[in-house]
Amino acid sequence: MSGPARIWGAGGAHLAAPKTEQPTPPAARVLVIDSDNLHRMIMCRAADKAGYIPAGAANVAEATKLVRSAQFDCITLDLSLGRQAVGDMLRCLSAFGCEARIFFIGNHNVAEGRGAIRLATLLDLNVGEPVAKPVDVGMLRYALEQLKIQGALERGLAAVGV
Repeated sequence: MSGPARIWGAGGAHLAAPKTEQPTPPAARVLVIDSDNLHRMIMCRAADKAGYIPAGAANVAEATKLVRSAQFDCITLDLSLGRQAVGDMLRCLSAFGCEARIFFIGNHNVAEGRGAIRLATLLDLNVGEPVAKPVDVGMLRYALEQLKIQGALERGLAAVGV
């Protein structure tokens, strides 16, 4: 028999036992780093639909401020910011001990894309599958949803000591 436990009170009346509250994990957060305002808005909207709290940054300075003030589960980093800016951002993330999954956005067939992935790997950052531009919003949303499910499973396993 399932249902709430019953506690018997005076006179044979039963009372429902109070349910124990399960703490809800904080909402997942995503940082979208892209200098193009429209592209940033579209990606933030996709993240919102995937159940994330999105934050946008137009450059490395804005992104660094956000990384200092909040923890992110996922970061999208546009390669069109340039090799120097992308490298600076990756070194900043490494210095802060960032564990967020990083998705590089842009053309990954050029040396710049491969170089960014290589640097992130050398810095021991969590690199996801690259996303080509123009971004397939549906695929990005799917990747974010899968990341969120994976995080929930890992938290559940950690809670039971596995």
